[in-house]
This record gives sequence, structure tokens and C-alpha cells, in this order.
Amino acid sequence: MYGAKIASIRIARGYSQDYVSKKIGIKQNTLSDIEKDLRAKVDEKTLEDLANVLGVSVDDIKSSTPIIMNFTANDSTVGQQNNIIDSKVLDALLQQLAKKDEQIEKLLQKIAK
Repeated sequence: MYGAKIASIRIARGYSQDYVSKKIGIKQNTLSDIEKDLRAKVDEKTLEDLANVLGVSVDDIKSSTPIIMNFTANDSTVGQQNNIIDSKVLDALLQQLAKKDEQIEKLLQKIAK
């Protein structure tokens, strides 16, 4: 449900799945399943833990709009292991940007009236 967004934030931070999963106490393959939306539901505690590690709020993860965040890692020990962006993540980001563009256009039309 929120997999592509979680993955895009994780990648933007330069965090590996292994790093994030260890920080929140889940298996790496569980995080992989979450990012691929193979889990029907992600419990609130896991979402809170993910948000904390990724430096965003749970609302940011749940929101359909893109978030603006600082792209510097909070932990200097994090390596740049995920420099390749998955096409699913890229598509999700492009969809989020398109939606935001539509919202901006509607607001500009309201202002112009």
C-alpha cells in the first residue's frame, strides 16, 4: 500500500534494506515485501519505526503527495549501496509529481478566477 513511497524515501536517504530492517528489528525480506506491497497490511508500529528511521512522519508515508525532505543521511555510517533506482519507484515518484502538478494547476485556476 505504501511500499513504493517507503522504498523511494529509503533510496533517497541512501539506506539499504538491510540497514533499515536491522534498525527497526525486522527481517530484510519482510522490508522487501513491504516495499513491493506484498503485505496486505503494515501495522502502525512498523510504520512508526520506518518513519523514524527514514526521518519522515507516518502521515508523510501515508500521504498520496510527494514529500520534500533533506537528502542527507542522519547516520554517517550508512553506505551508498542503493544508487540504482528501481523502475517501480521511479514510476511511483512520477505519478506523485503528476498528481501534485494537477493540484497546483487547480489552485492556480481558482486564484485566477
